[in-house]
Amino acid sequence: MPDKTPLLIQVVPQLKPGRCGVTDHAIPLANELRSVFGITSAFVVLNSKEKCDLLYKVSYCEAAQLLDCCLALSDGQPAALLAHVSGYGYSPDGAPTRLADALAKVRSDGRFAIGAFFHEISASGAPWTTAFWHSHRQERTIRKIAELCNLMVTNISEHARWLERQTASRAGAQIRLLPVFSTIGEARERIPAMKRDSIMAVFGLPGTRQRAFKELTKSTELLSHLGIKSIVDIGAGAGFPGALKGVPVHHKGELGVAELAEELTHARFGYLSYPANCLAKSSIFAAYCAHGAIPVIANPFPDEVDGLRDGVQVLSAATAGAALASGLDRCSEQGWQWYRAHGVRIHAETYAHWLKQCVPAHQVHEARH
Repeated sequence: MPDKTPLLIQVVPQLKPGRCGVTDHAIPLANELRSVFGITSAFVVLNSKEKCDLLYKVSYCEAAQLLDCCLALSDGQPAALLAHVSGYGYSPDGAPTRLADALAKVRSDGRFAIGAFFHEISASGAPWTTAFWHSHRQERTIRKIAELCNLMVTNISEHARWLERQTASRAGAQIRLLPVFSTIGEARERIPAMKRDSIMAVFGLPGTRQRAFKELTKSTELLSHLGIKSIVDIGAGAGFPGALKGVPVHHKGELGVAELAEELTHARFGYLSYPANCLAKSSIFAAYCAHGAIPVIANPFPDEVDGLRDGVQVLSAATAGAALASGLDRCSEQGWQWYRAHGVRIHAETYAHWLKQCVPAHQVHEARH
């Protein structure tokens, strides 16, 4: 009888490489699990019929069909589910109630352990925004999903604390805090800051880069202070500036993963427009750190957030001067080391360990032999 290796069924709202953050997280995770741990992934897509060619089994179904779909994919193979939870991916109001109901049916069936990576918990906003009025519904739905999980993983400490409060009475509930990994790979070696070009990289979706350039327009003294000779703009879209106070902006357009990684490997800085409490869930921030570029943000922050400190792993206008005086390479090294504690290998290792725990012992034995 052939060995039965464990299978991880990843549940996602859609599979759109390069156009969906959840997709760009799930596929590299599957690749790492397969290449390092010998664990195969399959994908169930619940909210899109758009086809995606992968080297993995992919099934498209309605949420109500999730259990049947997972049984067909596993076909007697030991398996567990990993749901990628990002509310707006599954529902226009950000409350994935159909996903919650589907996972409840899977849990009642008892044949699959359930894990979840919570990319988001709930939206927030002013009382006149829809995010404000939907937030309580979103939290109720996320709480229901959390109650079904054997393993919960999330990206920022604010989310982890919320999950701990909601599941405090459950014995054996595992919660792991893992900031996101770079979706464009990780440099094997870090080039020291002063051996890099005096370049600041800006990349991401058009809206993300528009916010970044708007902030940089107000922070041109920072560019001068850091000695920036040029800015490299990477991504789709038009209407971005050709220069900022004499600093030329070179528009590269959309680049492949390898080309983008090469740009970040040689850029001294990378700019992004994110508040401090969201940096650990930004794949852009992760990519800068994973390639040794020093992340720069507009707004300083006084306290440690998710293991990050302004002036240590990240710079702002308030800390750039001290960093220059003490040596920029310290920031590059600190960001690099912070990232290595939760790179893609650590994520994959977390799920590999969990899968071995939750698969019945006789099936694990078969997988090992």
